[in-house]
Amino acid sequence: LQYAKLILPHVALVLLTCAYTVLGASIFYTVERPHEMEMKQHQLKMIYSRQDEFVNSLIRLASVNTTERIDWELVAQQHLHNMSDQLFVAFEKYFLTSNEVKKNTTAEIWSFSTAIFFAVTVVTTIGYGNPVPVTNVGRIVCIMFSLFGIPLTLVTIADLGKFLSEHLVWMYGNYLKLKHFLCVRRRGERKERREHVCEHCQRHGIGHDMHVIEEQRIPALLVLAILVLYTALGGVLMSKLEPWTFFTSFYWSFITMTTVGFGDLMPRRDEYMYFILLYIILGLAITTMCIDLVGVQYIRKIHYFGRKIQDARSALAVVGGKVVLVSELYANLMQKRARNLSKEAFIIENLYISKHIIPYIPSDIRLIRYIDQHPEGSLSTSSSSLDLQSCRFCHSRFSFNLQNRPPPEH
Repeated sequence: LQYAKLILPHVALVLLTCAYTVLGASIFYTVERPHEMEMKQHQLKMIYSRQDEFVNSLIRLASVNTTERIDWELVAQQHLHNMSDQLFVAFEKYFLTSNEVKKNTTAEIWSFSTAIFFAVTVVTTIGYGNPVPVTNVGRIVCIMFSLFGIPLTLVTIADLGKFLSEHLVWMYGNYLKLKHFLCVRRRGERKERREHVCEHCQRHGIGHDMHVIEEQRIPALLVLAILVLYTALGGVLMSKLEPWTFFTSFYWSFITMTTVGFGDLMPRRDEYMYFILLYIILGLAITTMCIDLVGVQYIRKIHYFGRKIQDARSALAVVGGKVVLVSELYANLMQKRARNLSKEAFIIENLYISKHIIPYIPSDIRLIRYIDQHPEGSLSTSSSSLDLQSCRFCHSRFSFNLQNRPPPEH
């Protein structure tokens, strides 16, 4: 029951998106299909009327015994230009095909499966551009449908991507545990690493022997491999379903997964349309998963390391009831540290330090030198010495002896 409560909102979101897409496809099918058949028949009549005009012009030239080549070329050029203009409009605007022109028959483009495919390409922002609504009512419906459908679909795809990323992290964590178990079993013994813990953290129940669970990060190469393999799978499938080569199918799959959607390639098999839609939706979720796993990590790093402390010397701090400059406080602390360098800890009088939770700390922050650390100084720059001078859990550099702090004055 608890699992059902957790999964029910996600299932409801997917069902709502599917229902909204089917509703939009039904409206497009109802509005555009009658107009499509009417306009196609009109375009066929115009094309064949141009053809009849061309033939009649040739017959008139033959009846008057015209033998000049220039006269025949002018008539042919005029009618061929008119015919090419008419064919271009019919192909480009009304999606008339060459077979329809040859057989003088119309084929249905706005089938219900095509309408669903069009609705999906709209809400996913792929936008192949074939077919498109040509009526004013259809275009108004498309605007309203996109206004609510695009945010809903993007939220749904992001939710699916988050679901996939969490499960991938879980599987990768199990893989690391299995790998660690096999390595320990092969070595025959396990070497525990003792972490340095400051006195403040020890008083809060954190000890040297606590098991630290590091944040599991999926390697970027693994995420890239998943994306490439899924795109290649689409290339194999589409090369079987459509008369395309593998490279053409791979190109179509990549353009679709990245929502570029040039529209130069379109699947035409209506019987496989729903299977292709399932591949597209799952591919968009996988692309979102890859962005969530890799992009967020680097964005957080850039956000953390990109910050600069500006005007720090002119900042003010309250110490012992007095307002002092941070630069003066820092100089005072360095003097105390120089005098008490041989001691394991030193006392900062009248300075109350409160710990706060830092949202993001890089795992290798302890490898970064402190601002007052010199290569020739008494502090070593090796990672082992930095571990001894930096708390594993709160990243404090020194252990403050708060027990010897003088009581506050009344």
